[in-house]
Amino acid sequence: MGLQENQSLNSVASNPEFVVSSANPAGFADDEQFSRIIQFLKKRWWVVAVATVIGLIAGILVNQFSPKSFTAEANVEVQSADISSQFRLEQTQNTNDSGDFSQKLDSEIEILRSRQLALETIKGLHLEDNPDFAPLSNGTPWDLSKPEVRQMLIANFRSSVKVARLGHTDIVQIYASSRNPELASIMVNTLIDRYIERSFRENYAATAKVSGWLDEKLNGLKTNLEKSQAHILDLQKDIGVFGVEEGHSFVVANLDELNKQYADAEVDRLLKESRLQEISSSSPEVIDAAIGPQDPALMAARQRLAQLETDYASLLEIYGPAYPRAKAMKSEIDDLKHQIEREEKAQVLRVQKEYDAAANNEAKILNALNRQEQDADSKGEKAVEYELARRDYETNRLLYDGLQQRLQEAGIMSGLRSTAIHVVDSADVPVAPSRPRRTLNDAVGLAVGFALGVGIALLLEALDTNLKTMSDIEQNLQLPLLAAIPAVDEEHLLPAKFKEHAMMPGTSSWSKVAESVRPMRTSILLSSPGSPPGVIMMVSTRPGEGKSAVACLTAVTFGLNGSRVLIIDADLRRPAIHVRFRVGKGLGLSSVLSGKATLKDAVTEWPDLPNLHILTSGPIPPLPSELLGSKQMEDLLAQARAEYDFVIIDTPPVLPVTDASVLGRLVDAAILIVRYNAAQKQVVRRCIDLLERSGTRLLGVAVNAVDFAAPEYSDYYGRKYYEYYSEKRPD
Repeated sequence: MGLQENQSLNSVASNPEFVVSSANPAGFADDEQFSRIIQFLKKRWWVVAVATVIGLIAGILVNQFSPKSFTAEANVEVQSADISSQFRLEQTQNTNDSGDFSQKLDSEIEILRSRQLALETIKGLHLEDNPDFAPLSNGTPWDLSKPEVRQMLIANFRSSVKVARLGHTDIVQIYASSRNPELASIMVNTLIDRYIERSFRENYAATAKVSGWLDEKLNGLKTNLEKSQAHILDLQKDIGVFGVEEGHSFVVANLDELNKQYADAEVDRLLKESRLQEISSSSPEVIDAAIGPQDPALMAARQRLAQLETDYASLLEIYGPAYPRAKAMKSEIDDLKHQIEREEKAQVLRVQKEYDAAANNEAKILNALNRQEQDADSKGEKAVEYELARRDYETNRLLYDGLQQRLQEAGIMSGLRSTAIHVVDSADVPVAPSRPRRTLNDAVGLAVGFALGVGIALLLEALDTNLKTMSDIEQNLQLPLLAAIPAVDEEHLLPAKFKEHAMMPGTSSWSKVAESVRPMRTSILLSSPGSPPGVIMMVSTRPGEGKSAVACLTAVTFGLNGSRVLIIDADLRRPAIHVRFRVGKGLGLSSVLSGKATLKDAVTEWPDLPNLHILTSGPIPPLPSELLGSKQMEDLLAQARAEYDFVIIDTPPVLPVTDASVLGRLVDAAILIVRYNAAQKQVVRRCIDLLERSGTRLLGVAVNAVDFAAPEYSDYYGRKYYEYYSEKRPD
């Protein structure tokens, strides 16, 4: 290499503008990752924006076309204290705590959700005839006698009604939704009415049953009282006096005491018997009310049973009885029922034992009384008989008065026990629809659209396997980026136009093409210690990537630096060098290789740059690969090395034909040309693999037709980078 080239090497080495591309330092990994995210957002923002707008439009359309639904609300209070407790047949201490009442309140909520109340409300409002509740089939009302119709209407009603406790208060909130606001209000109020009626009906029926039994017993006591009164009157007539003698005071005292004990024992036995009758065939609530303190475990079991029966009914409606979870839940329900049944039987057994003890006590006192009466009778004293008759009368009267009072209390209790439920707020007709929720739907539409847009953008980015950025090339190909040539009009890539702009005294707007090629020249000059490669091959993966244009511009750049340059058009299939330099292709490479001409005869000097010589392809041969791999080609390159500083060879694409791979072993280095946003990673890797297996030394990659306005390059070079090279006017 001559003195001029050495000076050129020193010049480019000392110029900080020419730096060989290298991998990013590890310390900048985070900044690079952040930069790639910013590039991704700038590139795909329109996808996210379009998807977000579509999501918002979808939310608006949902609001526009969704049927309106109105929700009515009512509040009822379920009191924790039962007023009827002070009128029970046996006074007991109330030991229920807040936890017990919480379970009781949960039970009442489940009752409000029950299928029975739902069916009663449907029948009461004739909802089977109301199209606002359930669309009618051909205008015909639904037939409630059919089980499947009842199931459907009940499920529809329960899905429209929501029951919940208000915080930790005794207030229960009831909501109902419907397309008709008046129907929503009526459904809530009617459900509350049916719930109150049910509570009153259940409690009154149980108490009325006890009252009937007491009334029957009272009639029998009244008859006994009348008989004893008539008997004492007869004895008074027989005796003729209204008193007794002192000698009979001891007998009378014993009889008096025994009569009192017998009266108390009989009252106690009747009370125990009434309790036994009350709980023998009554509901669990009546059993608890009659016995007194409720068992927390039993209450919890009933609460759990109510919840499981509700869940089991829901599963039956959806999946049927064969569903595994439904079978398991059915088994658990049966176990709970057996547990509750055993506990209730135990309670009844305790009352039965109490009654048996009272009956035995009454029998013992009666036996003692009978023995005392027999003792008095044996004395034949009419006064004693009279006293006995009087005491019998008093006993019957006291028993009659006591039971009559209890009968009155039972009647009062039947009314008081239904007053534990109070309506706090009745349901008014809702004014505004509760659904659709416009703000929520719009927000959800925006969020879903944005998320979908980000997902689509990420998918597009993942599917886009083209090489674009420096990081893409260096990380995926493990080769340095030698040049990034901007996208310009084809006219400005012609050698003559390129030389004109590159040699102008003042810079022009198109000198950035020259500035993009010069770093590649510098990288070539500094690529080997001692001396740069002399024979350089330009390759590409496929046609249309600008390989021939870059080869021409590189040859001109070396020529402008004062070096003797030979550019060879080795694309013997689709030659293009002669077209770009505007020269003929009569004698060329094929002529030299076939022995029809010498190198000196076939070479053409470019008039615009005398130190740049051109060897066109010549006539297209039938077997290009054989010519390029021949001994003649090897000799030609050896001669060119001796006569020229640099030899630039334009070859066919690597993947379609093997010409470039054949030449690879004969050249000093090769540069891979890829087109911006058109070279796929796997295709370029395949090309590199073929070249490396053929023994080709790759210096790096040059990207052609780069859009410097794209985010991946505008952020790297800066928006003002090439404004420096804009055309300047002389002062």
